[in-house]
Amino acid sequence: MRYLIAIIITILTAVAIFIMKKCDRKIPTKVAACIIGLEIIGCVMSLMDGSGNAVVKKVKRPDAGASAEEHELTARSGDKKEKVQVSVSERELSDTEALKEIDKAEKEVKKGYLGENESSKEVYRDLDFRSSYCDTVTAEWETSPTGVFDSDGTIRNSNVEEPVDISVRCLLSCQDESRIAELKVTAVPVPADAEMGFSYYLDQALAEADQTGLNKGYMMLPESVNGSKVRFTEKREDDGLKLVILMALALGLYIFYIRYRQRDLEKERQKRIALDYPKMVSQLSMYIGAGFSVRQAFMQVGNAYVLQRERGHPERPAFEAVLRMNRKISDGEDEEGAINALGDSLMNKGFRKLTMLLAQSRRKGNAELRDQMEQEEREAYDKRRMDARIAGEEASLKLLIPMMGLLGVIFIVLMVPAFMQMG
Repeated sequence: MRYLIAIIITILTAVAIFIMKKCDRKIPTKVAACIIGLEIIGCVMSLMDGSGNAVVKKVKRPDAGASAEEHELTARSGDKKEKVQVSVSERELSDTEALKEIDKAEKEVKKGYLGENESSKEVYRDLDFRSSYCDTVTAEWETSPTGVFDSDGTIRNSNVEEPVDISVRCLLSCQDESRIAELKVTAVPVPADAEMGFSYYLDQALAEADQTGLNKGYMMLPESVNGSKVRFTEKREDDGLKLVILMALALGLYIFYIRYRQRDLEKERQKRIALDYPKMVSQLSMYIGAGFSVRQAFMQVGNAYVLQRERGHPERPAFEAVLRMNRKISDGEDEEGAINALGDSLMNKGFRKLTMLLAQSRRKGNAELRDQMEQEEREAYDKRRMDARIAGEEASLKLLIPMMGLLGVIFIVLMVPAFMQMG
């Protein structure tokens, strides 16, 4: 049945490629040929394997030294069928093969039993006593005299005060064959100039210092290790450095806050200047329409603002700038330059346009100034109404957040008791 499914899938794939070609979604010819070719090969393989239940008469054993393998088979006899798990043990070696494995293991033993030691005549590191070699040979170790090496090859350096000759025996076994490998080593005290010498003797000195003066409230650290002076240091927290870093971070945060705050203040100032613009244009238009000169109109605007401040009205940045401009003109500064400086200091598009109109009127005369001021007044009030509408829409949008929170609270208050009653 599986080969039929493979054939059907191959046919459907070919049909899909043909349809894509007709719909102008053609895939590259080489890619299509590769796909169809691999699927045909898959069909042939499926057909050769039969229905997926091949008849087997033998099961391969694992190689010697490997673990047993499990095979799931189905036993059939007439109408009866049963699935069984067959455990297949590893293959046993012949006597000749076993001896060859022991020979290989003996070579490995003699090659690697010293571990990290460089010579068998000067052993002060652990020996490499493995429990098996070549996956088929087991090893059992013993040393004489005892007390210097453990069964796994670990050396007890504290028991070696002078060189000691050690006899090492390794029993190698493979199935029914066995052999004993005889080895000789000389255990020596850890050399002071060895890589592990300082660490070893330092640990001994510290252990001895710990056991000295147990009835005292402190432990005296050794002044020398194996005849060499030693000095101990302890890492302590540098609170001064932490304070310096903390203050530097605080300064950085303060500078960031100041810049952020200045940006907010400037934004708020621009909003207030934009609100002052229609009012100032209206007053200037009124005074210029009444026959005042540009300078006299600004003086009247400034005087009216001073009276308002004396009555308790809040400070307005645009009118404060007009007062400063009036004082500069009174001190002898050029009138046109002072008017242009007013627009530059306020950094507002409307005031720049206004000061440009007023400066041009001084050069060309006041013939068209009145009409231009009236038109500018209308545009300023239209813009103010538009800004007010936008601000109202933004305020309405901001009010939605607390309303949504209130809706959530109401939902919880109504639904929680209902769920509790249902429970």
